[in-house]
Amino acid sequence: MGVPFLGEALAFLKDPFTFTLTRTRKHGNVWKTRILGDTTVFFAGPKAFSFFMNPENFTRQAGSPKFLQEILHHDAVPFLDGDRHRTRKRLLLSAFTEEALATYVPNIVRIFERFVTRWADGKERAVGDELSQLGFDIADMLFAGSSPEASNAEVAADFATMIKGTFAPPVNMPFTAYGKAIKARDRLRMYLKGSVAKNDGKGSALGVLKAARGPGGEQLSTTELEVELLHFYFAAHGGLTAAIAWLLVVLGEHPDIAAKLRSEADAKLPDGVPALAQIRGLPQARAVSREVLRAYPIAPTTFIGVAKRDLEIDGYGIRAGWKGAGAIWATLQDGTTFKDPTAFRDDRLGDDAVKALPEGAFVPQGGGPPEGHRCPGEALIQVVMPLFLGWFTRRFDLAWPAQDTTPAGAGLGPLPKDGVRVMITPRAT
Repeated sequence: MGVPFLGEALAFLKDPFTFTLTRTRKHGNVWKTRILGDTTVFFAGPKAFSFFMNPENFTRQAGSPKFLQEILHHDAVPFLDGDRHRTRKRLLLSAFTEEALATYVPNIVRIFERFVTRWADGKERAVGDELSQLGFDIADMLFAGSSPEASNAEVAADFATMIKGTFAPPVNMPFTAYGKAIKARDRLRMYLKGSVAKNDGKGSALGVLKAARGPGGEQLSTTELEVELLHFYFAAHGGLTAAIAWLLVVLGEHPDIAAKLRSEADAKLPDGVPALAQIRGLPQARAVSREVLRAYPIAPTTFIGVAKRDLEIDGYGIRAGWKGAGAIWATLQDGTTFKDPTAFRDDRLGDDAVKALPEGAFVPQGGGPPEGHRCPGEALIQVVMPLFLGWFTRRFDLAWPAQDTTPAGAGLGPLPKDGVRVMITPRAT
């Protein structure tokens, strides 16, 4: 349970992936610790994960630590429940419909082209830092309506400062990482306020959300929109950056998989920007994308909830008021569900295999129905990853220098230790 009050908060913040996985392997799929004075129960594996995601058991209202609510805003949708959550979530999901996603593809491809074309000179380089900027640029285009033709390095730096402070001891002083994160968050809020005011958001999630209306005419207020856009940056950036980084690792370390993906892309994608329906027609790219989300650390846990009443699962008693969280990474590494879970198998998660999995097994963005607390960005990542695989393999050759691809760092979406070293050239004719 750790030391008084702090509990094991510092170990959790330092590396939530290792923290939750090692304790799950030691104690089983339901275990508890103390984090900043709260008894917190972690749930791993399909049965336990689904138990936590059941809204009859846990509420997200007032669940997450105050420091995280302070970073994102206490009124952001991950911290809501009940009617307010349902109304807000219904509006937010409008940004992730098939119709909306189709309008984002051209700008996402422009961002891919801007970065990868610059790298395609045959020189060996580490692209990890630039991948972080690429991930930010996609989020910036989607949620602030920024141009896909240029990077906003200053705003990206503020965002990096905010993320760093989120996974640091929550001491709000001018010289601490958390204190600097609060200042950076304030600048980001002003940036988003300006973006909402001046950008029509055509071809972006910002535009869709500004126009979103519920069945009774409900709409997002300007304040609600600004709050949720920052939450979306937080949720999307690390996931996008890490997903593309690990896709490159797979293409580099498994040339046989890259060859199969290229053949599929050659057969099904056009020379120009693909339509969403054509991206949906890449089953091998879809399966590889899912396996990347399962096999590599991208999201460690869900947001935290609070037990609504005294509960019991597998003989373990959970008291009303105790905190709880779904252990995403430990669930995706569950050896009972996924045979030899540390191995990468490109055919493990094809469409039929995913349908056959038990509820709560494949949960890279959390579990439950989309209108619940499942991450709405799941639909986005399921487009971006197959799109990148098809687009990249069709246009470029990748040579893979020897390097250490062990995940480094903590937070959301740790990247390989050696920074994703690549040698990229235009595809040989």
